[in-house]
Amino acid sequence: MLQSMPDPDDVEFLEAQLKKMRSSISDLGYQVDSYKTKTAAALGGGVFLLLLAAGAVYDLVAGKVGMWLTLGATRETLVWITSGLGAGATILLVFGFRRVQRSEISAKARLEELEQEYADLLERRDAGAQSGV
Repeated sequence: MLQSMPDPDDVEFLEAQLKKMRSSISDLGYQVDSYKTKTAAALGGGVFLLLLAAGAVYDLVAGKVGMWLTLGATRETLVWITSGLGAGATILLVFGFRRVQRSEISAKARLEELEQEYADLLERRDAGAQSGV
């Protein structure tokens, strides 16, 4: 026996397609959210390190190195710490801003396309259910 192709207006076929599309939308949404989370983490870490570096620079300029001496850090050590914090902040901020610039446009576009297809399938299913009533 030959099986014919499923009728595209068949409710069961549409339900299967909707289920498949929901899964695809969920997966793609997760990828987009994960990308945004990593970008936010890089920018947040960069800002945090920048603030720490700014505080250390202030201590160096204001001559408040005495507090650091109680921790065992000399002025030279504080300069190295400040340089390291500044470099780390710069790297993270550049990395974060580059991720913002090239933000996964293709994934976002594909997600919007899938959501539109999903809405179209819902309309077809509802129209088929109403005509079958």
